[in-house]
Amino acid sequence: MPTLTDHAHTVQSWYEAGKRAALAVLVRSSGATPLPLGETMVVSSAMDMQGAVSRGCVESAVLEAATSVIAEDHALLCHFGYSDESAWQVGLTCGGEIDVLVSPLPPTSSGNRFLRTLLDLSQRSQPFFLLYILDENLLGKKLVCDQAALLYSDLPSDLQFTPSWLETVPPLSSPAIRPLTLASGATLSAFIQPILPPPRLFIVGAAEIAIHLTRLAKLLGFSVIIIDPRSMFATPTRFPQADVILSTWPQDCPQLHALTARDALAVISHDHKIDIPALQLGLESDVAYLGLLGSMKTRQERFDTLLASGWRPTDLDRIHAPIGLNLHTKKADEIALAILAQIVQEKNQV
Repeated sequence: MPTLTDHAHTVQSWYEAGKRAALAVLVRSSGATPLPLGETMVVSSAMDMQGAVSRGCVESAVLEAATSVIAEDHALLCHFGYSDESAWQVGLTCGGEIDVLVSPLPPTSSGNRFLRTLLDLSQRSQPFFLLYILDENLLGKKLVCDQAALLYSDLPSDLQFTPSWLETVPPLSSPAIRPLTLASGATLSAFIQPILPPPRLFIVGAAEIAIHLTRLAKLLGFSVIIIDPRSMFATPTRFPQADVILSTWPQDCPQLHALTARDALAVISHDHKIDIPALQLGLESDVAYLGLLGSMKTRQERFDTLLASGWRPTDLDRIHAPIGLNLHTKKADEIALAILAQIVQEKNQV
């Protein structure tokens, strides 16, 4: 799915072509629905569109609503539910219900500032929040902030908002509707969307599997860091899509000493000298996923070394070895697919 950064670049190109735009956001859902909250699509006045808020069930109706929103410069909150009355009637055949907020993105100074704010923040790799007002008289108004500062707002100037309000909100890792308290004490209903940096995939070992794994991971929105002391393998020519390439030993890599619970670590060098320090750093961290490439014999050799270093058998239970889902394959691209599928499976079980 396109990211907010993709949408911002697309809308800017529409502005340059003399088009206007609208932004559609999935803000409520119940029952069985195709996509998670916060999914977005943008629509131009020429009926171009990017992104989705369902799996095709309601996009045509959202496109029609966006046309009206652009023409009238006024937001709409559209409700869609299950329809069994007519094959031609828009509905969610999966049986759920959703609300989609469609708001104008005019090529004004405010609209341009909103897009520039999103693009600037996307370069910082720091979390921030997008807030969409759902109250009828301010429907579709937008705010962008982090927990320290208000970075953008198109609310009327007499309605002041302070980001310290976020300190009173339970930690948000996924979108939710919350009451927004203003400086005056008044409250507004707001859809709050946390925008988190891309999850990071650390790949230790820059052989052929890593090339395919990098390509697949980038398709799914990961930031990919390649680590391998063998400089002839870890090169931009071999990994043009990697975000970072480090020709260094794992133990000398500061990034591996700061793994987080949103990271994944795939140890696929198939070299004992490289594997062991990488596995040790993974075990010392709370990294979300830790996998080791190799046969059961390789697994046992690595595990014996780790046990001799003081790790307990229960510690080693965190290591997926052999790495990846069992697809019964020896092909590098299919092994890469198996690894990424297992990483996603682990992520979605949290």
